[in-house]
Amino acid sequence: MPDLHRKKQPRIAVYTGEGASHSWTWFADMFDREHAGPVVFVDEAAVRGGALEAADVFFVSGGDTFAIAAALGGLGARAIERFIRDGGTYIGACAGAYLLLKSSLEPLHYFNFVNAKIANLTRCLPPALQRPEKYCTAYGCRYVFHPVREEVGMRCGAAPHEERSVHAPLYGGPAMIASDDIEVLATYAGFTEASEFLVEESVAAETLIGNVAAARKCCGRGVIYLFGPHFEHPDFPEANRIMFDCLAGARASGEPAHRQAPADPAGRAGFRAFLSELSNARIMALALERSRYQWLIGAKVYDPEKIRIFLEAIWKRARALDTRCLQGCCSSADIERLGEALFRCSVNLRALRTDALCGCAEELFRDLRQSAAAFMNMYFSALYTAGHGSAAAISSQPARTKARAGRAQACHQFVY
Repeated sequence: MPDLHRKKQPRIAVYTGEGASHSWTWFADMFDREHAGPVVFVDEAAVRGGALEAADVFFVSGGDTFAIAAALGGLGARAIERFIRDGGTYIGACAGAYLLLKSSLEPLHYFNFVNAKIANLTRCLPPALQRPEKYCTAYGCRYVFHPVREEVGMRCGAAPHEERSVHAPLYGGPAMIASDDIEVLATYAGFTEASEFLVEESVAAETLIGNVAAARKCCGRGVIYLFGPHFEHPDFPEANRIMFDCLAGARASGEPAHRQAPADPAGRAGFRAFLSELSNARIMALALERSRYQWLIGAKVYDPEKIRIFLEAIWKRARALDTRCLQGCCSSADIERLGEALFRCSVNLRALRTDALCGCAEELFRDLRQSAAAFMNMYFSALYTAGHGSAAAISSQPARTKARAGRAQACHQFVY
């Protein structure tokens, strides 16, 4: 039974619009474990149209920073600024962090909210050791380059006696040069056995070590948090906790869950067909992973593994709703639209298996992103309105998550 007296929770909005990569699904994983309040997934049109007026916290994850900025435009930038100044909390990771840093380039110039500069910005690129397709991005007459991928070490804490080490993966996120308007929450401290160097280690160290990995800035009545690495990655629970603690001071306007979820019998009837179409898409996506295909969409390189991340994000939650008999919380019309989108995904997956350069990859990833966001909205709404609280329905964490959790306790894609 729901707790009718549970305190209000922050209302969370997550950006899933143009330019967003798969990494926003990691926020959803975090909310599954930690958050009992309302969560919505919004695109650029929703942000421009005032969706943030009904939110307390706005998360923006990785992707193509220029594409995100272009999609949001000046209207979206003003909506975000108004949201923060009125008391909202902005949490940006990777591209979401780059977005608010000082820049004179269009369309980034709309988002000059934080004065910190990018440390991994250069006119003369160092030689790439590997992964040239994930190594750098043009930034006006200069380049943002990514010296390291995968796990890096950071030092967190405002004072030496409070310092602790934390690890998180870096997939193109910024190293920031401290500015007078930010409070440094974490600095890059070192590398690990899992660090993958795209440049010489000495160059990577000079670029990252000692520079800012996470920062906070007060803005009006609100606050901005910027994270270079992906603190939200599900394999790094201690980093997850640091990011989630940012919500501790956020305003909380969400109403406690206390209503019985509406039931749509037709929704239950269509749910099985939806699961079947989703299963077919998963099988084809897995087969495509055996290839070495890659696709350039905008300024971002996508590979086949990213396809199944979206599909699995839907699959495990659809199974959870099925197990908990909450299929009827999803309207038959919404399920039918999702089934149609998944069918288009299956068609495009077949086409890509035949011809990797057939030109449908962009449509495929757009359908995947939009379908995952639409399903997430149904899923979190179903749990919240049914009074199930946080989505503990997702009971199984990845094995690597559990292993890293033990290690974290012991030591106390280009995604730009």
